[in-house]
Amino acid sequence: MANRLEQEIVNYQQRRDVVLGALEAYRGWLDRYASIEAQQTLRLYDLAESLKQDRLVLAFVAEFSRGKSELINALFFADLKQRLLPSDAGRTTMCPTEIFHDVDSKPYVRLLPIETRLRDASIATLKRMPIEWSTISLDPSNAMQMSAALRSLAEVKRVSAAEARAMGLCDEDDAGLARQGAADGRVEVPAWRYALINFPHPLLNGGLAILDTPGLNALGNEPELTLNAIPNAHGVFFLLATDTGVTRSDLDIWENTVYRRVHHHIAVLNKIDMLWDELKSEAEIDAIIQRQIEQTAQQLRIPRHQVFAVSAQKALVGKIREDPALLERSGIAALETLLADKIIPSRQALLHQSVHREVLAMLETSRHGVVSRLEAIRGDAEQLGAFTGKNREVVTKLRDRLVTEKRGYDAVALNFKITRNLVQQQGRSLLSELSGDVLDALLEKSRAHLDESWTTASLTRGMNHLFGRINAQFARVDTAAANILALLDSAYRRFQEQHGFPQLNPPRLDLERHRERLAGLARSTGMFCRDPLNLMLEKRFMVSRFYQSLVAEARTVFEMARMEADAWLRMTLDPLVIRIRDHKTQLELRVENIRKVHDNLDSLQAKVAELKQQFDDLGKQHQEINAILRALAPDTAGASADKTSPPALRVVQAVA
Repeated sequence: MANRLEQEIVNYQQRRDVVLGALEAYRGWLDRYASIEAQQTLRLYDLAESLKQDRLVLAFVAEFSRGKSELINALFFADLKQRLLPSDAGRTTMCPTEIFHDVDSKPYVRLLPIETRLRDASIATLKRMPIEWSTISLDPSNAMQMSAALRSLAEVKRVSAAEARAMGLCDEDDAGLARQGAADGRVEVPAWRYALINFPHPLLNGGLAILDTPGLNALGNEPELTLNAIPNAHGVFFLLATDTGVTRSDLDIWENTVYRRVHHHIAVLNKIDMLWDELKSEAEIDAIIQRQIEQTAQQLRIPRHQVFAVSAQKALVGKIREDPALLERSGIAALETLLADKIIPSRQALLHQSVHREVLAMLETSRHGVVSRLEAIRGDAEQLGAFTGKNREVVTKLRDRLVTEKRGYDAVALNFKITRNLVQQQGRSLLSELSGDVLDALLEKSRAHLDESWTTASLTRGMNHLFGRINAQFARVDTAAANILALLDSAYRRFQEQHGFPQLNPPRLDLERHRERLAGLARSTGMFCRDPLNLMLEKRFMVSRFYQSLVAEARTVFEMARMEADAWLRMTLDPLVIRIRDHKTQLELRVENIRKVHDNLDSLQAKVAELKQQFDDLGKQHQEINAILRALAPDTAGASADKTSPPALRVVQAVA
C-alpha cells in the first residue's frame, strides 16, 4: 500500500508536469504562429510558475501527545528506517512544523525564535526574511546528524513570567504557571515559534507538503494556523487517543479549528495498541475499537467512514521491520487508501480546474482561428477551381464582393474598437474597486472601531465593519462586471449576425468563494469572541494577535478577488479580440489572393499551389494545437475541427 500511495503522488507530479509542458508548448505555438499581446504571454508564464510552486498540503492537528509526529513518520518516512520527526515521550515537536522539498535549496531545518512573537510581524512575513531564522544544515546520508538536528524541534527554554505573558504564552491567573515559576520566577516555553524542514524525499519531491502542529495552546496562540494554514490544507488529519475518545479539549480544537473549516477532514483514533489485551479475544478488542469509532463519529458529527483507528507506532515498527502481520494489525492501510483514492485525486482535480478555466478558453480561441482559416482556404480553393476557363469579369465580381465584405467588416471592427476602449475603461474602474488603496482605507476605518482596550467586543465591531465593507465592494464589482458583459454581448451579436461568428459564451465573474471565505473569517471571529477564556481574560495580546491575523487573511481574500477579476477581464475580452483580429487577417489574405488572380489569370495554378502550402502550414498548426488540448483536457480536443481538414485538402488537390 505504501508503494501505491507513493505511486499516486508520483502520478500527481507527472500530471502537473504534463500541464506545465502543455503550457510551455502553447507559449511556443503562440510565438510561432500568432501575434499576441505581452500581457497574455505574461499570464501564461505566471500560471506555469504557480504550478511549479504548487504543493499537496496535508495538516495533522491534535491536542498534545496524540501521536501526530509518529503518524507522519509511519505514513511517509518509514523508508528512512528511523524516525524523521521526534516523537518519544517528552520529546515531541513543540512548534508548528512544515516539511517539504525545495529543489533549489540544500536540505535544512530553519527555526524561528519564539521571541519574534513580541513583534507584530506575521509568520508569512517572516518567511520572506531568512535573517530572522536559525538554520541547521541537514545531511540525509548521516542518520545521527539528522536525528540531532531534528531534536531541536522539541527544544524549550525558561523565561521570566513577564516575558511569557508579553509573548502571549501564559496568563496571570494560570495556577499551574504559579507553581511552575515558584522557585525562580521563570517558566518553560517553546524555544521556537515555527520550523521549516527542507528534506529530499520521493514523496516530497512529488509535491507533498506536511504541516505538523503542536497542541491546543500553540493553535490558539498562532491564529495564522487556524485562519490560514489549516483551512488551506488539502486534507486535515485530526488525531485522538483511542482509549480516551473525544475529550473536552479535543472537541474544542475540532470545533474551533477543523470542523466546517476544511473540505477533507479525517478523524484518526491513534494508539489502538493500548487496547491489545492478551486476556481478550481479537473479536472483543475489535468490538471495543468499533464502538469507539461509532462514538467518535457521533460526537464529531461526521460520517463513520471518516473515522479511522490506527496504531502509528506499530505501523512504523511494522514497516521498518518488514512485518506484514504487525502492519496489517496497525490499521494504517485504510488511511493510506484514503490518501491514494480520495485526497490526492481531489487535489489533482482542483489543480486542473484552476488552470483549465483560463487556459482552455485561450486554446479554444486559437484553435477556432486555425479552423476558420482552413475553412477559408477551402472556400478560396473551390472558387479558384471554378475560374478555370472563365473570363476576367467573373474574377472581377468576386474581387469586388470580397472588397465590399472587407469594408463592411472593417466598419464593424472600427465600432468594436470604441466598445473595446469603453470595456477597458470600465475594466480599470472595476479593478480600482479592488485596489490596495481601497483596502487600506477599509482597514483604517475598521481599525477605528477598536478601542485601546482591545476587547473582544471591539474586535467584533471592527471585523464586522470590515467584512461588511468588503462585501459592499464585491457587490459594486458584480454590477460593473454585468455592465461589461452586456457591452460585449451587444458588440459580439453584430459580428454573429453580419459575419457569421460562432456563438461565444463568456463566463460571468463569480466572487462567491471569496464571500464564503469572508463568512468563514466572520465565524472564526465569533468563535474566538465567544470563547469563555477570552471573554473572562480579555487578553490584549491575544485579541491584538487575532486581529492582525484576521486582517492578513482579509487582505489575502481581497487580493485574490482582484486577481480573479483581472483574469476574468482577460478571459472575457481576449477571445473576442483574437477572433476579430484573425477574421480581419483572413479577409485581407483572401482579398490579396483574388487580386493576384485578377491581375494575372495565368497565375491561377501558382495561386492554387500557394493555397496548398498555406493549407499544409495551417494543418501543422492545427495538429499542434489539438495535441496541446489533448494534453490539458483529452475529452475536449476537437473532433469537429479534425473533420474540416480532409474536405479542404481534397478541394485543394482537385484544383491542383
